Amino acid sequence: MAAGTAVLVVVVLAFGFAALGRAGRGAANGSSGPSAAAPTAAAPAPVATVGSGAGPGSVPDDRPAIVVRGSNLADPFVLAVGGVNYAYGTNTVAGGNIPVLRSTDLRTWQPVGDALPVLPRWAVPGQLLTWAPAVTPVTGGFVLYYTARDAAAGIQCISVATSTSPTGPFVDTSSGPLICQTPSGGSIDPSPYTVGTDRYLTWKSEGIRAGQVPAVWAARLTADGRHRAGPAVELLHPTLAWQDGIVEGPAMLVRDGRFDLTYSAGDWHSPGYATGTAACAGPLGPCTAAAEPFLRTGPDGIGPGGAEPFVAADGTGWLAFHTWNRRDPAASPHAGRQLVLAPLTPSGPPAVTPDPTVRIGRTLPS
Repeated sequence: MAAGTAVLVVVVLAFGFAALGRAGRGAANGSSGPSAAAPTAAAPAPVATVGSGAGPGSVPDDRPAIVVRGSNLADPFVLAVGGVNYAYGTNTVAGGNIPVLRSTDLRTWQPVGDALPVLPRWAVPGQLLTWAPAVTPVTGGFVLYYTARDAAAGIQCISVATSTSPTGPFVDTSSGPLICQTPSGGSIDPSPYTVGTDRYLTWKSEGIRAGQVPAVWAARLTADGRHRAGPAVELLHPTLAWQDGIVEGPAMLVRDGRFDLTYSAGDWHSPGYATGTAACAGPLGPCTAAAEPFLRTGPDGIGPGGAEPFVAADGTGWLAFHTWNRRDPAASPHAGRQLVLAPLTPSGPPAVTPDPTVRIGRTLPS
């Protein structure tokens, strides 16, 4: 992104804790969609609607939630390295295949370029088809998981790239995708997690072909994070009315012996998009979905999505997700979406209070 062309407006929300969660990643047919140019800083935008009452294990928390206006970062994934927080997102026209922002305090963010400037030969370049990145540290560097279009099959698939720096450039030398469930119509939304020294990946199968439904899967990975080391196991498929036949954007929160799967459901570019949780018996399930969502659209915001839990550079727990910058997402389904950060409870299921107050933060030119 060229210097001086982007302005990020930071909006700080005064959240207390009640029932915090994760929003899923959205796109056509329930998959992650691309974002377009960032909105102007002066344009008002709603803030994410969050939760509806206290959840078990919630504790008071006076950290503010943060909305980064104009960030245009859908499907965000945040990683802290050496005192710096890096936020990765779905492709944009201005930001490249995988735009990256950086911050030392979570409140002011600067664009730092494209983490994956070159796609592998099997992937379709351009056309805003590179979605939902996630990065994890490994011995000697970092591994990037992301979604791209397989040119031969014409469907979205998951691939892997490596770099010695968290900002890249990441390089993908693969001859084909890491994961691509062709009978289901593809695979999207990768999210890594670790249990001790073991690595795992969770993702969504598209479920867009006849006889198929979207589902959330997981598999164990090799120690270097670049290959699967076990079979894919289904964790969740839609069974509840509010899910509207779609589950996607999974992430596994692992702590204190708990395994909490967060995911989104419903139409990704509608006010009906919502987020739920599922309690899992272990890193590969089985998982039992909660009956109702806990993060949904309301008077303060539209369509929270693409959420991932993370530990910030200062050691505090947060949830990163995006919200729409317009009240009617369907009117412009690939309009910019803004990065939102909300504090996680230190234990138990996540929680956040509804009806936050909003105050405008400072702008930061790139």
